[in-house]
Amino acid sequence: MKHKNSLQLFEYWMAKRGKRVAPNRTDIEPADIREVLPHVFICDLNADLQLSFRLAGTALCSLCCRELKGSTFGALWLADGVRNASRTGAAVATRATPAVLSLDVLSTGGRVTQAEMLLLPITGPTGEHDRLIGLLSLFKPPYWVGHDPLAGFSTTGIRFIDPSRDPVFLANRPEVGLSSAANVMRTQALESRKVAHLVVLDGGRRD
Repeated sequence: MKHKNSLQLFEYWMAKRGKRVAPNRTDIEPADIREVLPHVFICDLNADLQLSFRLAGTALCSLCCRELKGSTFGALWLADGVRNASRTGAAVATRATPAVLSLDVLSTGGRVTQAEMLLLPITGPTGEHDRLIGLLSLFKPPYWVGHDPLAGFSTTGIRFIDPSRDPVFLANRPEVGLSSAANVMRTQALESRKVAHLVVLDGGRRD
């Protein structure tokens, strides 16, 4: 865990959790986390173990250039990462195991930046482990956010968290590295450019 926003939400979640496996949704007071609230989201888990956004902060919606409420969690990833992201999110919710994801963030224009996503389990009204609260933090928010929509995330690393450990040491825990598809997608995007309704591919004669 590297971003200060992640640490702030994790420490708040730990305080609300107490001796329970996870806090309840009603324990989370938006005013308590107002500094990071634009980056926070909550997802519900349905009977098919699919996560959907119940709410999403303005920063995440701005990154995607659209409202996310009702859309599926995994749909934010590039095609080859959808399944893994959906399974990771479902595992966090059902097994009450927090996780931190390292992400490459690819825009539709082929731009790439890095981010960290924190996923924390919470319980719903019935007490079942059927939802999570998360937070997405860009390490260096780029100028194009809000103008060049998200094409998709690519997960470059996953770290599952033992809540019994002091968060100050979480940055030193080993991360499971994953290959990134973002660089390939970025290269493909940069090798093509749009001219009106046409797409011009670089190559061919240059004389």
